[in-house]
Amino acid sequence: MRKPQDNGLFEDIVEYDHTKRLSAKTMFLTSLLEHLKDSYFVDGGNATKAGIIDYLFENRPQYLLIDEIDKLAPKDQTFLLNLMETRTISETKYGKTIQAEIKTSVFVTGNDPNKLSGALLSRFFVVDLEPYTLLDLSYSSMLIADGF
Repeated sequence: MRKPQDNGLFEDIVEYDHTKRLSAKTMFLTSLLEHLKDSYFVDGGNATKAGIIDYLFENRPQYLLIDEIDKLAPKDQTFLLNLMETRTISETKYGKTIQAEIKTSVFVTGNDPNKLSGALLSRFFVVDLEPYTLLDLSYSSMLIADGF
């Protein structure tokens, strides 16, 4: 089977660029969300430490899934240091501190590990996913459909 050319198959996709490299990081996390009971998905570009901590205190999920952690502001990443090392979270509001032990495993995706502190990055097992284009994906899908 010949590798397909860009024949306009994806032209209806807004801002589609057939040369853009993808790696399915978000698909990995959404798959975890589907298969891991008691998990919480966070979009790093639209989250704050306060919002995530509030959710953790109230719901105590077993898994925290943060997509695009490099888009989470550095000041909002700091709570992960204690969560991942000591399994505790704490929050101080109006002179009152609350603290809890929480058994939450953390999975994250990101594009730029340099936007994480060395201390935070050291708490992760890092996996680099091989990039692909949508054309590569369509070729692989055709191979699978043809029984290869």
